Amino acid sequence: MNGWMTTAAVLAMSMLFAAQAVAVEPKAEPVDPEQIPASRYLRVQDGQLWAEGERQRYWGTTGIHFARSNIEPGDSPEVRSQKVEQARASTRILLDRFEDLGFNALRTGVGFYDADASFEPGDGSLMDDVNHFVALAGERGFRIWINAFNRIGEVTPDDVDILDEPETAESWRAAIEEAGGAMNLRNNPARIWDPRLEALAIQRMQAIANHYNPYTGLRWADDPTFVVWELSNEEWWISRMLTGSWQQLPAYFRNQLVARWNQFLLEKYGNEAALVQAWEGLLEGESLSQGTVLFLPMTGATSAEVAINDAGAHAAEALRTLAQEYGPDDFVEQRGRDVLEFLTKLIITHKQAEADAVKPLGRSLSTSPMIYDTGIGYRIQEQYLHQQADAVAHDAYVNGVGADRWDQVEQAEDELGRMLAELSARAVEPNDGRWINWLRKPPGIAEGVPWLEHNRTPNMPYFVYETNIQQPAKYRADFPLRIGALAAIQDWDFVVWHYFGDGSMNELATTERPFDKPMDITTGWHPQGYHFTYDEVQAAMMRAAAIMFRHQHFEPAQHPTVYLYGRDTLYDPDSMPYGRSYGQRGMNMLGTVYEHGVRLWIDPAMQADAVIGPEVTYEQRWTHNPFQPTQQIRFDREKGYLWQDAPAAVAFTGMMAEVGDTLAFDNGVTLEEVSIHNPEGIYEPIDEDEKYIAFALSSLDDRPLAEAERISLSLVSTSFNTGFRLGEGDEQPTVRGELPVLVARVAGTVHSDAIDGMRYTLYDWHMEPIGEGVVEGAALHIPNDQPVFVIELTRE
Repeated sequence: MNGWMTTAAVLAMSMLFAAQAVAVEPKAEPVDPEQIPASRYLRVQDGQLWAEGERQRYWGTTGIHFARSNIEPGDSPEVRSQKVEQARASTRILLDRFEDLGFNALRTGVGFYDADASFEPGDGSLMDDVNHFVALAGERGFRIWINAFNRIGEVTPDDVDILDEPETAESWRAAIEEAGGAMNLRNNPARIWDPRLEALAIQRMQAIANHYNPYTGLRWADDPTFVVWELSNEEWWISRMLTGSWQQLPAYFRNQLVARWNQFLLEKYGNEAALVQAWEGLLEGESLSQGTVLFLPMTGATSAEVAINDAGAHAAEALRTLAQEYGPDDFVEQRGRDVLEFLTKLIITHKQAEADAVKPLGRSLSTSPMIYDTGIGYRIQEQYLHQQADAVAHDAYVNGVGADRWDQVEQAEDELGRMLAELSARAVEPNDGRWINWLRKPPGIAEGVPWLEHNRTPNMPYFVYETNIQQPAKYRADFPLRIGALAAIQDWDFVVWHYFGDGSMNELATTERPFDKPMDITTGWHPQGYHFTYDEVQAAMMRAAAIMFRHQHFEPAQHPTVYLYGRDTLYDPDSMPYGRSYGQRGMNMLGTVYEHGVRLWIDPAMQADAVIGPEVTYEQRWTHNPFQPTQQIRFDREKGYLWQDAPAAVAFTGMMAEVGDTLAFDNGVTLEEVSIHNPEGIYEPIDEDEKYIAFALSSLDDRPLAEAERISLSLVSTSFNTGFRLGEGDEQPTVRGELPVLVARVAGTVHSDAIDGMRYTLYDWHMEPIGEGVVEGAALHIPNDQPVFVIELTRE
């Protein structure tokens, strides 16, 4: 709101927003965290999340979770007050929206990074908005996965005094100057081995944890609203090291790394003779006693000049006799194994040091699960790092438009490479025009090697830190149900969706029907199509999947196959290129998940690998059908559907035309008389030959449908923006389209004794009631001539 408003207008608007907002007032004095019952804090118990005496499952979103006041220096007190009230009201609407969509958790760090910034409650500064949001979200029952440790600023030469180490001070200063006078701590490869960078990172993490929130009376470290703490997001340090990130660092930091490498070799082998025997020789000029053993090999060719400690007296002489570059094939296998062992142990030591420095700071930090990083899905060394933390966190994304990758199969150099290339080519190959219908493929949430499916570790919580299907995608309503089914099979604990919100979230309180906007579509380099804020169709099934996941309506696979990997595979240099971890046997894990469930454990104390339980092999995955990991879940790619059937919930998504006119579930629910109304002008109508739908009927409590006090019903198909056009190369790019969003609405009749006599309410996209009544004759008809988003039933 601009400063030209009259004082009367500002006050009138302030009164409106104050009436809408639920204020959280600052505490008169700090709250003693020891007075908070221990049960309020999340903890890991028997590999699951527990609080308030119950197992917890979280369904969350990442993105924009609160509105900012956006105070400017020239704002009058009246305008400042109005801006704060508008932000508070918009934040409340956001939290209402998250609740309506089935979320009970939020993954965030936006705005949390300046924890040492001074502010006064109500001043509308960013830290004021952040703290008010945390308090309001906590009071509303939301829980926060905080990733504020990811952005902890830059270091400059003046930070040298973080350590009292005068012998290295000037060299460190010069290195920072060489890097441009500042270095970012986030994703800085040297932070893992440089004592000053590590100490600075820890100091700033501690400042964030110790931040005091006047609206809760607690430091963030003590606030039970925070239930997951992550040390880094997508740092993927080992992967980046193997592809040469360290080679771009100033020589001071490279020399440190090579010195650590030589020390590691000395401690492992004891002397140069033992090293020479293990490696079958050294390069000319390499000497363990002189510390001139090159840090090699990496994934690709690496210059000897950057791989040696040039601070040593013998470095120049050694370089003079060495080849210019070296690759993996220039060395025996054991040398590559030692590189991987060194990197793996170095990153684990660093992460443990960070965790040890922050976990004791408060009750939330000490009891809540801490993750060491997020991703990377199919690299065994990264997964082994996850194993050292309190929980494992991975992500996955897929696209709705197909691609041709078969040329990569022809270019494969060996059998594993062929399998990897074929897996990717088959996954993204279009099977309906240019679209991908994932239900007509073997089940999976991957466009190649899996990221989510196989990484479930025994007796540890499992988190999905991001996921979504990218628009444009005609067949996307099934994606949330497929995520929910996989979450049930593998017994996950936390699912986070990417991405909610845009720059208009501050205007929610002043906008009528703010979520009536064109759907986000990827039309260029930025993957805007992962934003689901304005996607009614996908949101309906995300909500349905949330209900079934949070209430644990579907049982997990009872006897998952266990894959055990020892040090032979953990340190196999063939795993340096991404995707080659786990070897050919690992290619069986994806199919095995959907038939038996999978647990993965990596133990360097073991040498060889082992598999306990049945498998669906890589070859069998293409012919096996249906996949049925439990009696409640079935994937049938030949008919193109996912079927879920349990006492408390039923769901179906796929091609109903190939199943029949009636869906009959074991718990007595049937769906029939299904018809789809394609609005005029929709880009690609859903025809009768496929009848693509997504349907879910589920209890909103933990009881079977026949006993549930509240039940939710969703029935959708697809949608497109008006004027949307799928691109044809650079000359005809994809067109996003505009309002109105054209929704292919679905009619159908649900029969079930469980809903007989229940009162029902039809809600639209903004959760406004548009119809109501009482179920008679155990039948409820869903119309396709009204904008029905969801139907809720209540037992009186």
